[in-house]
Amino acid sequence: MKLSVVNTVSFPRRRVFEAMRDHMPELAALMPNIARIEVLKREEISEGELKLVNLWTAANTEVPKAARAFVDPKKMSWTDHAHWTTEGWICQWRLEMSFMTDRIQCEGTTTYKEKGDSSCEMHISGNLELNLKGLMPGLLIKKVQPTIEGFVVQLIEPNFQKTADALTRYLSTSADA
Repeated sequence: MKLSVVNTVSFPRRRVFEAMRDHMPELAALMPNIARIEVLKREEISEGELKLVNLWTAANTEVPKAARAFVDPKKMSWTDHAHWTTEGWICQWRLEMSFMTDRIQCEGTTTYKEKGDSSCEMHISGNLELNLKGLMPGLLIKKVQPTIEGFVVQLIEPNFQKTADALTRYLSTSADA
């Protein structure tokens, strides 16, 4: 299932790009659905090229009350593997879930485009695939999988907007970002 989101942030592209790349842990404090973001690895490949691995942990409130008895809040996290390139203003990413790791694949690209001197568009495009083989009969999978994928995409896409909103608040209050 395809993911596609465009967010406009009213700051210059360089500040938006660098804040998203270099200040994710600080942004977590501004996202009500995220408990924390921890940088696990930061590797400079060359001038303008960086690989990051960040661990995102969802807030406990993201687990519906009815599911809290069954869902371990510690499993409500994902690892973001990102390759940032200043040339082209692009970030290629892959998310690795802490649950159903072998059944969920999510990857994509975020491109940062200048919109005049003082704003930037973040174009997020990606793909989410669920592998439900072995969990239910094959005929049922063909009917259920697109519905489940669509539901998950509808949960994920608003999080991209929440991240852009947090980024705007962060840049509004931070002179050094």
